[in-house]
Amino acid sequence: MMNFVRAGLLVLLAVIQSAGQDIPKGYFAFPIYPGKPNSLSGVLGDLRSTHFHAGLDIRTQQREGLPVSASADGYVYKVGVQRSGYGNVIFLKHKNGYSTVYGHLKSFSGALGDYVRAEQYKAQTFEIELFPDSAQFPVKKGETIALSGNTGGSGGPHLHFEIRDRHNNYVNPLAFGFSEIPDKTPPVFGSLALRPMNIDSRLEGQIDRKTFKPLKLSDGTYKLAATIKAKGAVGIELQAHDLMPGTGFKHGLHCIEVKVDGEEIFVFKLDSFPARPSRYYNNLIDYAAHRNGEGRFLKCYEPEGNDFRVFRTDDFNGIIHVSAGQSKNVEIRIYDSFNNSAVLKLILEGENEPEEKPVTAPVPAVKAVETWAEHTGNVLKVTSTTEGENLSAVFYGKEKEIILEPSYRQSNRSVYLLDLTSFSPDSVQIADRTIPLYYKVSVPAGKAFVYNDDTAGIRFSEGSLFTPLPLSLNKEFNVLTVNNQNIPLKEDIEISYRPGNIPADKKYWAAYSYDGRNYGYLGGRWQGDSLIFRTRQLGKFVPMADSVGPVVKILVNSPNAVRARIYDELSGIDTFRLKVNNEWVLMNYDYKTQLIWSEKLDNQKPFDGELLLEVTDKAGNNTILRTEIKKPKK
Repeated sequence: MMNFVRAGLLVLLAVIQSAGQDIPKGYFAFPIYPGKPNSLSGVLGDLRSTHFHAGLDIRTQQREGLPVSASADGYVYKVGVQRSGYGNVIFLKHKNGYSTVYGHLKSFSGALGDYVRAEQYKAQTFEIELFPDSAQFPVKKGETIALSGNTGGSGGPHLHFEIRDRHNNYVNPLAFGFSEIPDKTPPVFGSLALRPMNIDSRLEGQIDRKTFKPLKLSDGTYKLAATIKAKGAVGIELQAHDLMPGTGFKHGLHCIEVKVDGEEIFVFKLDSFPARPSRYYNNLIDYAAHRNGEGRFLKCYEPEGNDFRVFRTDDFNGIIHVSAGQSKNVEIRIYDSFNNSAVLKLILEGENEPEEKPVTAPVPAVKAVETWAEHTGNVLKVTSTTEGENLSAVFYGKEKEIILEPSYRQSNRSVYLLDLTSFSPDSVQIADRTIPLYYKVSVPAGKAFVYNDDTAGIRFSEGSLFTPLPLSLNKEFNVLTVNNQNIPLKEDIEISYRPGNIPADKKYWAAYSYDGRNYGYLGGRWQGDSLIFRTRQLGKFVPMADSVGPVVKILVNSPNAVRARIYDELSGIDTFRLKVNNEWVLMNYDYKTQLIWSEKLDNQKPFDGELLLEVTDKAGNNTILRTEIKKPKK
C-alpha cells in the first residue's frame, strides 16, 4: 500500500514507525471488562482542540466506578493527581519495555490509594506526582488497580488508556488486536479545502482558500461535483473522520494517502507519534479555520516550520503544482485502524494566463465604497469596491511607499496582493479611502527577536514562531491588539505593555486575553508603568483589576465530611485549603463542577472543632470561612 517516494524519509520516520514493526499482539488485555464487547469515544490521532489524542477513550456505560484492570504484568512507576489533564492517573511499566497509562480514574485501589493519600497529607497538597520504587507496587495482568471515573479534563465518564513504547512514543492500542472493539465501518469524507500556497497561486482565479463538500456515489466512493480551476502551488486540507458501530462519535483517521496522476505525494500514518509539546500540532491543522469555527482540517502537505514528523511527502512537500493546460488527477484514500477505507477523486485543471487587455485611460474614482484588508501567511490581501477601475493602491510605511495595481478583479472589486516579508505597511490608500494596517516589522522565525515602540515591547525566542510573522500592533483605549488569534505560536512570547491610565495601586491588576466573549487570566508583573506577561497566543490583551475574592459555599458540614462549591468570576481559582481543629485536611477538586470535598486520612476519626476553609484566586484575593463542625442532633 505504501510506495516510498523518498528513501531519506525512512530515516525521518524511523522512531515513529519502529513501534509498529513488532507489535506483541495478545500481550495486553483490555482494561475494562476484558473479553466483553465494548466501544470507544476516542482513538489515537483524534484531532482535539490542541493536540492529537494520545490513546483510547474507553466507554464506561456513562457512569463511574467500573473496575480498571492492569493490561499486563508489571509495576506502578508513576502515579499522579491532577486538576486537569489526566486527573487521577496510573502509569505501569511492563516486562517487554512498553508502558500503559490509565487516566481520569475515580480512585486508586488498595495499598496504592493509601500510599497516594498519605503522600498528599505529608505534602499537604491535592495535586501530586509520585514515582514509587519498582518493587513497591507490582501488578498482575487482570488485577484491579483502580475504579473508572471522570476526573481531570474529561468530558464525561470514561477511561483514557494509552500504550507507549520504550522511547515513550504513543503507540496505537488498536494495533494490539483487542477483540473487544470490532469495526467494519469505513471512514467518511467531510470537507475538502484547497489553498493557494503563495502570492502567485490561484483557485478559480482568486487567492482565497476554498472549501468543497465531496459527493458520495452509489459505489461508496467520493468525488467533487466539478473540475477545479487552479494555477501554481496548491495545498490540500482534509476534514474526514472514522465511524465505529454502535456509537455516534467521530474518530480520527489512521492513515491518509494522496496521489497525483498515480504518484504518491503525501502519506500520513499514525502508528505512533512522539510525546511533543501540544502546540506543534497547531501547525499541522488549518489553525485559522479551527479558530473560526469551521472544524479541524489536517494539512495534507508539510507546512513551513514543521518539525513534528507524522507523515512523509514527495520532493515538493506534498504541494501540487498546476501549470496552464495541465490536468491533475488527484486521489485521496483514507483508512481507519482496521484497514477499512474510502477514496475521493478530483481533478485540478490548469488555468490559462488571462489575455492582456489593451491599456486604456483609468476611470477616475469618485470614492472607495468599501475597503478591507486581511492576511494569510505572509500575503496581505486588500479588497476594495470602488466606482472606478484600474485604480492604484498606495501602501505607506516608514520612509517608504509602494504603489500597486490590482492583482485581479472580482466583479466590481479590485484585489491587491502584497508580500509582507519585504514591506511592512502601516496604512493603504485607495481613491479617497485610507485604512490603517498597523504592520510594524517582519519577525523572523528560528531567531530571537525583540520589537519595541512607545506602546509595547515584544520578545520572541528562537522557538516562538513556526513561520515569519508580519507583526501588527495596535492600541485602542487600553486594549492591545497583536495580530489575531488565527496565527499559532510555537512557544510563548513575552509582552511588555505600557497601557497608561492605570491607578498607582496595581496590586490586583493583571493581564487578560480577550477573544470577543471571554477573558482569560494571564497574570504578569509590573515594572514601573509596564505590565510584563507571557502568552501562548496572539490577539487582544487588556489590563484588568480583580479585587473580589472567590465565592465559597459550604454544602456539607458534618463529622463525616466537608463539601463546598468554590468559583471565581474573573481570574479563577488558584489554591484552596481546609483545616479542621487546626489540622490540614485533603480536599479533592473537580473544576468542571466547581466542587471540593474532603478525604480523611483516618476514616474512623470524626471531624470536630473549628472548620477553616481558605480559597484564593489567581489575583491574590482570598475568601476565608470559619465555622464549627456541625454535630448530629441527638
